[in-house]
Amino acid sequence: MFLRIEKYLRKRANEIVFIELKEDKYFKAKNLKLSKDISLPIALQKVVSKVNGKEENDKFSLFDIIQGMIFMLGIDKDFKYNKDYKEFLLNFDENIKFKILEQGFKYAQNDRKLNALICFKASLYIDKEDINALYNYARICEELAFDTEDNNDLNYDFYDESLEVFEVIIEKYPDFSLAYYHLGFHYMNRKQYKKAELIWKTCIEKGIDEEKEMEILNKLSENNYKIQYEEGYSLVLNGRPLEALDKLLPLTEKYPEWWNLLFFVGLAYRHLKEYEKALSYFKRAHNLKPSQIDILNEMGLCYMSLGKIDDSIRYFKRAVNLKNDLPDILCNLGSAYIKKGDYGKAREYIMKSYKINPQDEITIAWIKELEKITK
Repeated sequence: MFLRIEKYLRKRANEIVFIELKEDKYFKAKNLKLSKDISLPIALQKVVSKVNGKEENDKFSLFDIIQGMIFMLGIDKDFKYNKDYKEFLLNFDENIKFKILEQGFKYAQNDRKLNALICFKASLYIDKEDINALYNYARICEELAFDTEDNNDLNYDFYDESLEVFEVIIEKYPDFSLAYYHLGFHYMNRKQYKKAELIWKTCIEKGIDEEKEMEILNKLSENNYKIQYEEGYSLVLNGRPLEALDKLLPLTEKYPEWWNLLFFVGLAYRHLKEYEKALSYFKRAHNLKPSQIDILNEMGLCYMSLGKIDDSIRYFKRAVNLKNDLPDILCNLGSAYIKKGDYGKAREYIMKSYKINPQDEITIAWIKELEKITK
């Protein structure tokens, strides 16, 4: 927790400056004092305002320093003075974590989500078990993920952080139904449809407000066909193509433009060595997703199995042109050239595959086959 997003928050450290106390001075509030060895954080904006004379008083208040401490707790969990800041804040106000949460809520309401995140994270530094801080930290991460759609790294870092914290919550607080509610959407977005169904049913059992319960029930109704698809493609991947087709074929009538579905039907037929049928589904999937490398590779394999080597080479080359560092496709293209009798081209692609993954057993087997043929 925290590791994947802290790299973004630490960038905010340049918004803090530190003041050093004179050698014979201490910073004191109530019954606690900080020695001169501990630097006091102040928001840079606050410093600039005082220097420019925008504030009547040119001295820094206790509130200014407390705000700086909260900010540092939220920005960098490993900052060297954090333990001192935490001790000082708790001595200043034993309910400080609630005050920080309130501040986070205000930031969130004003759409200052990153500041809200910093507050919720600071509250967790003070009490890592606090359910309100955990939940609101996860929620604001979730919102930030969707706010940053144009930056894939940021999107997934914040979204994965949100998922992890919701999972932590249901482990620590198994009756907290709101976490199950959000987790269901996370699993749906990851195409883990069965997992989403189970978590949402648990949410309803734990108790949730009527509006969210109705939303879950509607989603579960929509989810049934996705679960059937998930069960079907799992059967394909586990080498049970006939059972898979029983699950997948009925869905193709209702969802004729779902390329993933068509792909796995094609894959099931290829495993059954019904290559013409497999190709018919791969072609439909290819029309919907022409740059999908797995489809191109499977079409190449089907054509090769049918003895249509030129067609096989054509589709393998399309896949390689899209991504030239996948050893299995390079090896497939090389093996197609062997069947065509073009051993120079065969060696070129098989050795490219070997260079990327010298441990691959299929590539090694084709190298031996090529050596045997060309001896």
